[in-house]
Amino acid sequence: MLLLPWCLYASILLTGVSAFYPVRLPKEDVPSPPGSSRRRFFPVPPLKTPLQDEKTPLKLDLVKVPSTVRRDNKYNAIMGNKPTMENSTAINQDGKDFSYFSIIKFGSKGQDMWMLLDSGAAESWVMDSNCTAAACLKHNTFGVEDSNTLSVTNQKWQVTYGTGRVEGVIVKDTLSMAGFQLQFDFGSALNASDDFLNYPMDGILGLGPSNTGKITPFFQVIAERKMFNKTILGINLQRAADGDTDGQLTFGAVDKTKFTGDITYTNIIKDTNRWEIPIDDAIVDGKPLKFTKKSAVIDTGTSFILMPMKDAEAFHALIPGSKKSDTYFTVPCDTKVSVEFVISGVKWMVSPKDYVGSGKDNICNSYILGRQPLGPDQWLLGDAFLKNVYTVLDYDDSRIGFASRRYPGPSTTDKSTSPKTATTTQSDMGPTVSPVPPRDANANSSKGSSQPTGSMADKKGAAALLGPPGWLSLALLFSTGYSWYLSSFRIP
Repeated sequence: MLLLPWCLYASILLTGVSAFYPVRLPKEDVPSPPGSSRRRFFPVPPLKTPLQDEKTPLKLDLVKVPSTVRRDNKYNAIMGNKPTMENSTAINQDGKDFSYFSIIKFGSKGQDMWMLLDSGAAESWVMDSNCTAAACLKHNTFGVEDSNTLSVTNQKWQVTYGTGRVEGVIVKDTLSMAGFQLQFDFGSALNASDDFLNYPMDGILGLGPSNTGKITPFFQVIAERKMFNKTILGINLQRAADGDTDGQLTFGAVDKTKFTGDITYTNIIKDTNRWEIPIDDAIVDGKPLKFTKKSAVIDTGTSFILMPMKDAEAFHALIPGSKKSDTYFTVPCDTKVSVEFVISGVKWMVSPKDYVGSGKDNICNSYILGRQPLGPDQWLLGDAFLKNVYTVLDYDDSRIGFASRRYPGPSTTDKSTSPKTATTTQSDMGPTVSPVPPRDANANSSKGSSQPTGSMADKKGAAALLGPPGWLSLALLFSTGYSWYLSSFRIP
């Protein structure tokens, strides 16, 4: 791998605009250039990480071989455990908590595809097997040879990510995952710009609630066909440094084994077409920042926590030893300062494991970035936040729920303070590697831990999705139709 110890470029790609917006993060490991025989699934490991401990298992290069053996897909991945709960699928990750994906079968032949899980995007898409662009040759693709049930339309479709772009047509086929099948429309890219050369994921599963584009969202199709008693989604993201492989996506219910205490719900803000909720305040080192009228998009496709610069400055002003440079900050690698977000009266703590990145000489990158993804009072709460909670996306009641994520060891919820504080305790185990398969602004809140039963109504086939700039990224930002859609590392 090419080591550039003092500069790492995380290019922020904005939907509908024509340029990259580079974010410079120092002291990171930069990936090999396109075409290297040592291409990695996650090319930006910290300079010093618990994964390098002698007691942790050896991480191997895992090779995914498509049926046609025509793709060069070598990368590391940590595979999740097979779920035991009905209508659930494992969440896998890149080993650095930068991106989370599930293995989903497509078409009549059940072709496995590795799909990014993105609650910040509504559309789903794949690269077409007829795509001859250089970027397509680095990815698995999906086409008529992979399915006898694929229906191809002549309706044009495209998505632009800054200087990156994919375009093609809308198709229809079957998606199979979590014990159910669904047939719906998705984009099939016949062309992809070279910006996607380094990004080895097979697709994107958009989990956004609604869409203004041509494609009906995955979530909306599930709701319209009444596939479950409740159209909800339980999300449990895992932390690689703790060695956990319990990541899980559950449809139609919540998995009570993944969290402790009650689920606190907050209504999403109306007319935004996003999983966006009001934020009461934030607390750093026990000191309230006294924010008002803030909101946040809950985005599994974003690695970091993003907010306008003034807000990020307020956060870091209370972290001793923090320093600012352009749009990023550094913090002491050994900082234990608490960071909490207050949502519907509950304080949700973000572990230093998740907001402190890599570095050296006790200077580490902060994963709370001063970038304005949307409006001046809107934030993106990505994986750095979501690893600390169990998340419920409730489509039927237009709300989002959080509970204290259950990690190995005791998990506690402190009810003695106001607002209530929810915390979790993490273990220090190392990760394991599994073999790769062959191929309203109403801030109303409510509490509960109801577990609706998933009842299958429609077992017809379904869809596919695929790969934008994202794996070469420290900050994967996918938000089709919205301002910030992707954030990816790019070697200048």
